[in-house]
This record gives sequence, C-alpha cells and structure tokens, in this order.
Amino acid sequence: MAALSEHFTLCGLLTEADDGRTEILGVEPAGEPDRVLVTDSVQAVTLYKVSDQKPLGAWAVKQGQSITCPAVLNHESGEFVVVHDGKVLRIWKEDNVNLDTAFKATLSADVCRIHTLPNADPLVLFKGGAVLFLDSLLADPQQEIGNILSDGERIVWSEIFADEGQPLIVYVTQQLSSYFVYIHNFSPVCVCKYHLKPNTEGSTILDCSGSVKSKIFTLLTLYSSGQVCQTPFPVSPIDQETERVVTALPLLQLSGPIEVGALKFLDESHVAVLMQSPSTQKDCLSIWNTTFQTLQTACNFPQKTSAQHILFQLWCSDNKLYVPHGKALVVVPYICEVSCLASVLGKSRNIETSENVPFVNWGKLVGKNLEVKQSNSGARKKTRDIKTNGNPGNGTECTLYPLDVQNMSQAQTEVLVQQLLLGKEDTDFQVTVGKITQSLVKHCMADPKYYPQSSLVQLVQTKTLSYSLCPELLSLCLEKRDVHLLQLCLHSFPDVPEAVLCSCLKAFLSISEKWLNAAQIDTESVTLYIDVRDKAKGHKYMEHQEEPTVVQNGFSPTALDEDSCGELIAESLPQTVQMATCPMSNKRAVLVNSVLMSPYSESFLLPHLKDMSGDQVMFFLRYLQYLYQICNENITVSLPGKQVPTVSQIMDWMNLLLDAHFATVVMLSEAKSLLNKIQKTVKSQLKFYSELNKIEGCLAELKELKCPASVSARYSIEVLKLY
Repeated sequence: MAALSEHFTLCGLLTEADDGRTEILGVEPAGEPDRVLVTDSVQAVTLYKVSDQKPLGAWAVKQGQSITCPAVLNHESGEFVVVHDGKVLRIWKEDNVNLDTAFKATLSADVCRIHTLPNADPLVLFKGGAVLFLDSLLADPQQEIGNILSDGERIVWSEIFADEGQPLIVYVTQQLSSYFVYIHNFSPVCVCKYHLKPNTEGSTILDCSGSVKSKIFTLLTLYSSGQVCQTPFPVSPIDQETERVVTALPLLQLSGPIEVGALKFLDESHVAVLMQSPSTQKDCLSIWNTTFQTLQTACNFPQKTSAQHILFQLWCSDNKLYVPHGKALVVVPYICEVSCLASVLGKSRNIETSENVPFVNWGKLVGKNLEVKQSNSGARKKTRDIKTNGNPGNGTECTLYPLDVQNMSQAQTEVLVQQLLLGKEDTDFQVTVGKITQSLVKHCMADPKYYPQSSLVQLVQTKTLSYSLCPELLSLCLEKRDVHLLQLCLHSFPDVPEAVLCSCLKAFLSISEKWLNAAQIDTESVTLYIDVRDKAKGHKYMEHQEEPTVVQNGFSPTALDEDSCGELIAESLPQTVQMATCPMSNKRAVLVNSVLMSPYSESFLLPHLKDMSGDQVMFFLRYLQYLYQICNENITVSLPGKQVPTVSQIMDWMNLLLDAHFATVVMLSEAKSLLNKIQKTVKSQLKFYSELNKIEGCLAELKELKCPASVSARYSIEVLKLY
C-alpha cells in the first residue's frame, strides 16, 4: 500500500522576465538525507535543509550567464559541480561564498548532464553521447570529445545506476520520431545501442525512469498514448556492432492520450506519475501499484504545475517527491509498503496478535522427517521481514514480469527469462512461467522468424509446465522440428496425449541424421549400453567361440528356442546374438527412449500407432528387439544408466506395435527374421517365468518346513533336493 502525506512548500521560484516561465533544472541529493540541491534555469543553485524549509547556501552566476545542467555533489570530495553556458565547468565547496572565485574549466564540447553516485567519481555526459569520468576530464579539459550520436539525434533523458558497485549510465535519445536507448558499461567499457519502438504506433515518449536488479536494467517509459511501458535490457555487454530492436511492453494504462506528464520509479512495485487528471482537468500526482495494476493514492493540485513546459518535472529523493507547483517547489512525502493482495483491496494485515497459531507440518505427513513447530505472531513477523528485506536477487512479492511478450525481440525474451528464473522461490512462480510460455508460443506462431529456443528450453527445464497448461508448445516444436525441446517436454510433461506422443515418435523415427547431428542432445544415457557393447562385440564373439560360457543361475534366455524344452544346460551363445548392433544412432535412441518412458493408455494409443508407415514400424521393432536382447543378456529388468526404459516398457510397446501392424509385418519379406527372433524372445520369456514359478513353489515348501534351530554345540549340513 502507498500513501501521500500532506505536501509543503520548500521554496518559491523565480521567473524569467521574457516569458514569465519558471523552470527547475534539477533537484539532486546533497549528501545527507535531509538536504537537496535545487538548480533553476535563471541563475541560482541553492542548498536546502528540507525539514527546516530554509536554504543553507546559494550561489549564482553572473548576469548574462545561464546554468545549463543541474548542480550535483561530488561524494568523493564533498564539492559541488555545475556547468553554465554549455561548456564552463565550476567546482566549489559549501563554504565558498562567490561562485566567481570557484574553480573554472572550459571544456571542448557541450555537457548534457553530470551524474554522481556515492563512493564513485562523477561522470560527465556530453550532448554528443560520450561519457567521461570527471577526474580524467579535469586532467585535460580541452581534450577532444568524440561523438556517439548521429546528426539530428538528441538526448531526452539520462540517469546513472549502480550495478554491483559499478556505475552504469543509461540515456534515451530521439531522432525525428525514433527513439534509441544507450547503455554505457564501465567494467568493461562498452556502449550498447537499442532501437526502442513504442507499443502504440505514433505515440511519443513524455518521460522515463528505470531501475537495475540482478544484471537486468528495466526502463519505464510514459507515452503520450497514456500508457506506462517497461522494457528489460541485459546489463552484460553484447555485440556492440549490432543495433538491436526492442519493443516497449505495456505495464499500466493510465487514461486516454495525454500531452504532458512525468514519471518516477519509486520501488519494485510502485511508480509515481504526474499528469492532468481527465476527470477534474487539474494536475494530479498519483502512485500506482505495478504488480497489481492499481491506483494506490493520488492528490490534485489547484494550480497548474510547470510540467506543462518541459519534459522532466518530477524528482524523488529520500521518500519525498518534488513537484514545481505554480510559483513554488512543493515537497510531497510518501510511503510505500510491500505489495500484497490485502493492501491492494484496502485491508490491513493484522500482525499484532497474541494467540498461538499452530502450523500443520505437511512434510511430515508425507514421510519427511521435519520438526513440527508452533509459531506466534512474532515469528510470522520475523519471517515476513526476512522475506521483504532479504537479498534483492531472491525477492518474492515485488518481482515484476511482463506477461505480454507479443512484441518482444529474442534478446528481450532472453533477458525476461533470466530475470524470471532468479525468482524460483516466488509463490506464483509456476503461474508466471505458464503465462510467459503461452505468450512466447503465440508470438512464435504469429511470427515464423521468431523462435527463442534457448528461452523455451530454460522454461521447460523448470519442470513446472504441463501439456494442459501450454498445449501449443509441442505442436510448435513439431513444426520447427526441435527434437531437443520435444525430448525435454516428454520427460517433463506428465499428461501428453497419445496422439501427440505418436506424432513425436514418428518425427523421431523419420528425421534425417544430418538434422540430428546438428541438434544438442545428451547421449550419455545410451552410451552405457550402445557404444560399449558395439565396440566390444568383436572381442566378445571371439571369446565365446573359444570357450563356452556357463550361464549363471542355470538359465540362458537365448538357449530357450523352440527346440530347447528339456533340461537347461550350459552352451555357447549363438553368433547372431553376439553380432547384433543397435539399428539407431545414439541421438535417435535417446529421443525414442523418451517416448518409451512416457505414460499412455493402450486403448487411446493403439489407433494412432496404425498411422505409422511400414518402414517406421520395422525400424522401431528392430530397436525394441535390440533393447530386449540386451536386457536378456544381462538378466536384468532395466538397461544400465539413467532415463532408460525398463524391460516391461519395451515389451509393452512391442506388443502394441505388433497388435497395430501385425498384418503389415507378416506381409513384409524383410520382417521374417525379425519375427523369428521375437518369437524366440517370447518363448524364452514364457520359459523363464515358468521356471521362476517352479522355484517359487519350492521356496514356499522350504518356508513351511523351516524348524526353529535347536541349541547345540554341533552343526550339520543337510542337502535338500528341490526337483
């Protein structure tokens, strides 16, 4: 919840004689929380103590000179810095009485703004777009200053931010009806340029603001269409040779079209807007909640403010807003609480209660050994404080994600997803991931050239999505033949329909090897039973030719063909078994395995399997028979490694495939040898389970005959003949 306190006048404003217009160039912090530097466009720089509403010092330039950029405080030296007449730099201390006696340096280019941060050297932004540190500039004031901006391009807004202790200069320029965003990094030194397109065609920028969090710079813009838009930018350096095009994303719809206005970022959930109220036709200062898109508080001014004259007429410092109102500079204190649904609905949270509230430990109910604790109001308040005031990178309630990504570029999409993944602890993380994924898929379908594959992979890997939440995602992957993303979806989605599952299978079986080689697929899960086996098959075959192998536990599945119905004996493994190789490449095997392990219903899957071609059926059957053969050789119910199908899944798919295409397979001449192998496989399986049933009966009899051991100093060995 946000609230505006009663405003008060800080100072009166002088007016220019020619047009009677009052213009404040800037209100900048002056070191201490209760002090600000006010610079007007007439002649003066004044230092005020806000709580006392009185000046602590004032400095003016000579008659005929004019201050051209706001005065600032150099936090490193404690000196004030100002520029007059475009190029003349003045530096003085608070105890200086006359500005004429202050240090003077004439520069070689016009200055746009001087920006400062605590514990950092001031940065000078020139009108040509160059940015230099003040110290390096004072070492050679007449050094040549290069131009970054093109002809006709001018700076309309600029600000300095701190990114992990490093300064970051961001400014917005205008050239005719086009707007550009420049981001200056200083570690390493680089300049990134973006072409900013409005969300509404033909609208112009009235004011800007911004913030930096977790390597993401978010630009807020107020447009003449009455919209407040946000645009995320990566702080990390990108290709400087490429001018990227980004589109502003709508965040708030304030009213209809407006002519003037001002905007200021307050915190992660609130922005302040100064504009003309459409109902009262008076200038109105309001605070909006950007998380819930609601108006929190507002106050109307009886007279016009000076925001009608210039672009920037709203400043913020130390929880106070500064607004030129008529012929006075007005201070409006404000407060912003942490956003929650209760405050937006106008209800306050009752945190002062003395009763103990028990919390049910659901983790213990599901088998986790967690300690059940009783919590009182103090504990809840402490938890809430930690959640609110903790690491900004792990914020929960104030994180803001734009869900309308229809006009975002791929660079903006990557930034948005990175910002989203930083808030995995958010209570609404799953919902946000789902909405953003839906918007990205719709954007991809509307624009065939747009496909942020890496962003979609990161969203799927959160394991919070499902087919029912985003059904168009798999269709998009099939259309783009993105087998890597298809595989991730099949592993993550528990509710893939049988029709889509069969479409994925046919795509995996028919896609070319050239396309597979270009795909990024992890083959570690199949190399444990494909690469090792195929490389060693020659060695194993020679070994078995020289010396018969005695099969453990008295059982060899390969020996149980149609002629082996008697006693199980040790014999050599057939040559055809040892020479068998995987019919698929490693990457294709990984993809097909993801289908084998997906849940399905036989009655719904069987009709769709009938749509497969004969070549696909034979290809798939050979792979299934190969997998089952490996399981039989190792006498195990699963393949080695992780994310591999079990022998039960292999047999189920083999049965379903034969049920769907038995008539087709029987008519194919090349299927004869494969069917013979499968027949032997089934007979060996039946024989194996038959022998297990015999052993089970014998073990049951042994359990019944078991007698309690008698206490004796002797021991004996008894031989029991089972059969």
